[in-house]
Amino acid sequence: MPRATARLQLHAGFTFADAERQVDYLASLGVSHLYLSPIFAAKPGSTHGYDVTDFQQINPELGGDAGFRALAGRARAAGLGVIIDIVPNHMAASSTHNRWWADVLARGAESPYAGHFDIDWHSPDPELHGKVLLPILGRPYWETLQAGEIAVRSDGQRHWLQYGEHEVPLSDESMAAFDASGDSSSGNGSGFDTATPGGLERLHALLEQQNYRLAWWRTAADELNWRRFFEVSELVAVRVEQPQVFDDVHALVLRLARDGLIDGVRVDHVDGLADPGGYCQQLRGHLNAAMAARGARPWIVIEKILAEHETLRTEWQIDGTTGYDFMDEVGAVLHDGAGETALTTLWQQVSGDSREYGDQVREARRHLLSRFLVTEFEGACRRLHACARAEPATRD
Repeated sequence: MPRATARLQLHAGFTFADAERQVDYLASLGVSHLYLSPIFAAKPGSTHGYDVTDFQQINPELGGDAGFRALAGRARAAGLGVIIDIVPNHMAASSTHNRWWADVLARGAESPYAGHFDIDWHSPDPELHGKVLLPILGRPYWETLQAGEIAVRSDGQRHWLQYGEHEVPLSDESMAAFDASGDSSSGNGSGFDTATPGGLERLHALLEQQNYRLAWWRTAADELNWRRFFEVSELVAVRVEQPQVFDDVHALVLRLARDGLIDGVRVDHVDGLADPGGYCQQLRGHLNAAMAARGARPWIVIEKILAEHETLRTEWQIDGTTGYDFMDEVGAVLHDGAGETALTTLWQQVSGDSREYGDQVREARRHLLSRFLVTEFEGACRRLHACARAEPATRD
């Protein structure tokens, strides 16, 4: 059981080796465990690590597997344990760096990773049947094409679209069209050059054959057909409730636990999961088994904001939250309740809003649903309607 954790934010400028040099100092402060930000492979240059690109690889920018093992060994020698931050809810929606996501874009619903993501392959939008909306463009689609910002590229082994930093794979079915365009061996895709006669039309026709629809980023609010992290389209949600997906996401974590390199985990954004309680129970079972040989009980805490009258469920089999509720209590201690009336009056004068707090919260939630989470809200409504139609008593 950790007595005092020290959170270390890892990135290319503060690696495992840098953290290793701080171990003795942290131990002298009375720290019992290092608490590390996500250690999985993430988008190059990531400063936080929550944009995971590969759950089965330790981030090479941080020092890779060898660097992590050295840090864990140094911590053990100083009497410190290690807690790592895991991110089961989402990963980077990067076709350039995330091989699961890239494979889905290349092969569509036939990809072995199609079920790893929460994609609606039967969207009510006929243009998205069997396709993924890809809202990565900085301006409307046709303007982007006319400006020549999208190019077709090849290295002899694969073919892709280049848009800024994005490398978006072309489907196998469209390869014939690419090769027929001419000059494919040079890798410049000149047949799709929008500056040449017919190039713009050929490029558009090629894009229409893909398993995705390139779109302006603003379309995501009301057209997106896959689940993401809140309204952040750069982070695609993962279906960790599926057994194979759970195994793929946690293989590295469990190996580190078996090897005695970690003592527990902090679970990011647990309420984003389809079944938070079921996930926590499953994670507990797997980690218990992984650490049983060394007679240790894994420490599991979750990132969860408890509502005012909400308590943590014992059946989830976790050891607590990351402490938002504790910080709320500490904040209350530092505030004098006698000032509430004066502050409320001042707020009403400044904002012109005299509604009760609960009414403002409900209005804010409605605003988010109607402006930023339209596609998610409509998707939930369609599913609820389908459930109602399935029963005679509620079909009308």
